[in-house]
Amino acid sequence: MKRFQKICMFVLLMATSAAWAQPIVQYAIDPAKTTINFTWRYLGQESPKAKFANPAGTIYLNTKSPELSWTEVSIPVKTLSTFMGIIDRELLHSGHFFLPEKHPYITFRSTGITLSDIESMTYSVTGQLTVNGITQTVVLLAKPVGSGASELPGDIMAVEATTHFKRSEFGMTRMLGVVADEMSISLSVLAVKQ
Repeated sequence: MKRFQKICMFVLLMATSAAWAQPIVQYAIDPAKTTINFTWRYLGQESPKAKFANPAGTIYLNTKSPELSWTEVSIPVKTLSTFMGIIDRELLHSGHFFLPEKHPYITFRSTGITLSDIESMTYSVTGQLTVNGITQTVVLLAKPVGSGASELPGDIMAVEATTHFKRSEFGMTRMLGVVADEMSISLSVLAVKQ
């Protein structure tokens, strides 16, 4: 019995040590220094940039194996701004596009990261994007900006990313054909080590 207890204690200690040894560093996304811009095409022409503000989230960086890192982000829908009041009201209050009263946040949680271009250090970040309560898989192309040893302090992380998705996949089908289905998103993320 004592031998069995010793074995159990050894296994528990090993598991605990392995958990402590995980090289995970948490970075909190800075809402004031992170930008989320998006564009679409209207009658074949590129629209002016629109944006969301005040995202909150965490990047869990595995310093030894970046492909084991993950992130989760939440964006308040009501921060949307196209810089044109009439379009903002249509997008936020018509019931045909975003539904901020029922679904006040857009969320993203990554499910996998792969290095897609070693020269540019560009990563493909696959994850679950939820808009209007509908979840779809999207892929972001993300690239670190600067480095902890040179351009940025070691406790700061900066990442630029882009992605595309179809608004119709999230229930926004109004004016298809006049306003393009595909939305183009660009992100400039700054996060602070916790």
